[in-house]
Amino acid sequence: MNARTTAKVLRRRSLAVVDRLSYVPVSRLPLNIVLNVLVSQQWLLAGLRPAADYLIGRTSPVVPGVRVKRVSTSVRGEWVWAPEAQDAVVAAGVVLVLHGSGYLICSARTHRGFASHLSEYSGMPTFAIDYRLAPEHPFPAAEDDAFAAYRWLLRQGHDPAKIVVAGDSAGGHLAVALALRLRSVGLPAPAAMALFGPLIDPSYQACIADPRVRRQPLDPQTAKRAVALYVGDHDAQDPRLCLLNADLSDLPPIQIHYGSREVMRADAEAFAALVVESGGRCDEQMWPGLMHGYWLWPRGGGLTSLQVAGHFLRTAVAEANAAS
Repeated sequence: MNARTTAKVLRRRSLAVVDRLSYVPVSRLPLNIVLNVLVSQQWLLAGLRPAADYLIGRTSPVVPGVRVKRVSTSVRGEWVWAPEAQDAVVAAGVVLVLHGSGYLICSARTHRGFASHLSEYSGMPTFAIDYRLAPEHPFPAAEDDAFAAYRWLLRQGHDPAKIVVAGDSAGGHLAVALALRLRSVGLPAPAAMALFGPLIDPSYQACIADPRVRRQPLDPQTAKRAVALYVGDHDAQDPRLCLLNADLSDLPPIQIHYGSREVMRADAEAFAALVVESGGRCDEQMWPGLMHGYWLWPRGGGLTSLQVAGHFLRTAVAEANAAS
């Protein structure tokens, strides 16, 4: 057995153990102790980020044969071309990837695997950005950076009808915030958005009250305290932060993915309903047995979720261009 095969076997076995332990109620205790320490001792976050980037980047599987190009100009991030997308030209479109992790940690590097799967299944290159992180850079720093990245893509010659956006967790929140900001300033919207376990309401009111969150390891109370570092001195009920309070009309088509054990499932369901009530399109994809973050270590239903999202994004670009 070679080193690569051994690593795959160890990763699979480790994830199986994590799956079993995550169903035990006491499993949330160590995770939330660590998160609470980081929230109360914010200076530790700067030291944690390189270790988190390394660990997630090394364990999150990347599609074999990807090509990566780093960008460090006015916008920072990286392009990822999966084999399926390496012959694609600008006309094929692009997926703007907004990474998650509570606005506190992670980067384009941690989400290279996520981006590579979306590239493979959409047939388009992805561009994942590195936005500024809290608590050093609270709201609206990340939104400003996402807005700058979108405008940068436009300046690079990308047709907005051929730009789609994908975001997970806080990145899902950022994707919707970007669409709302584009609408407010009169810039064209992307063709579609795919959201994975998105943050919707920084106050976590519905999630805290949802009994379904008891069978997964992340405590919404702790998540609320973590996201508060990004909210800063702003009102968490501001429509730019609590998306349930925003005007959700005239958004591009949305596909929202979450597991049955998603900590923010109640908010995802409420958000989808509000988008539809506002006259928009929001397709819900609920994946049984999966919890927050499944898209970073996809297998089984998690891998199918990424395939479905990639097909949705590819089809949205085709439909937008057929209509133009």
